[in-house]
Amino acid sequence: MSSEYTEDLKNSLLNRELNRMLTITEAAELLGVSCTSLRRYANEGKIKAYRVGSGRHRRFRKRDVLVYLEQNSEF
Repeated sequence: MSSEYTEDLKNSLLNRELNRMLTITEAAELLGVSCTSLRRYANEGKIKAYRVGSGRHRRFRKRDVLVYLEQNSEF
């Protein structure tokens, strides 16, 4: 395999993972907050939430969660 092909494959897999949709529980665990806090952040527009399904459940793109985490880190 060429290094260019390997790099393209790596980037493709990374993008797929970063675009993966997380449940509210998964996103809250990643951020280290409660589901209630994450709902509040989404309602306040601090983090983008997507509504899916007939129950209109919230989903969060992993990329958005990681960006929020980086921007709101205390370290």
